[in-house]
Amino acid sequence: MEAVCDVLEELLSQGSLSAYAIGGATAAGFHGEPLATRDIDVFVFLEASPGSLLVSLAPLFERLSQMGFQDFDEEGILIHGFPVQFLSAAPGLEVEAVAEAMVIRFDTHVIRVMTPEYLAAIALKLGRPKDRARVVYLVSLPEFNRSRFEEVLSRHRLAERWKIWASGLGL
Repeated sequence: MEAVCDVLEELLSQGSLSAYAIGGATAAGFHGEPLATRDIDVFVFLEASPGSLLVSLAPLFERLSQMGFQDFDEEGILIHGFPVQFLSAAPGLEVEAVAEAMVIRFDTHVIRVMTPEYLAAIALKLGRPKDRARVVYLVSLPEFNRSRFEEVLSRHRLAERWKIWASGLGL
């Protein structure tokens, strides 16, 4: 995992990415017990090519190929044996989650990880069955800041959905 973090930081320093944060189950595992996942979800800020209105992952994949990473496993590009799925952060909640990511330093490595409050808000917004389990897990973490979570929900118009979920899930 450290080698993947180093590649992400290199992409950031080169300007291939303007920001990133690990999300999904991998990020949730950073805050507590490791969770089973097939890939590493990396939410990114990408610039549109000059004259284009669309953001494309092609320049990022081209740069990764130049760095020696060109093989895919299902939906993720293999970086040091880990399938990494790059997701352009959607405006609103995901962009804010990337901007507010925790920066964790260990030894000589740096990793940017979404906070549990944003992970729970994104799971709530997505609403898949696995997201319900993730919300229960995240809100039970000792570091989970419920007031911060409620602020995020309020800003992104998810407070009413949370009331329904919290009641249904016994939270």
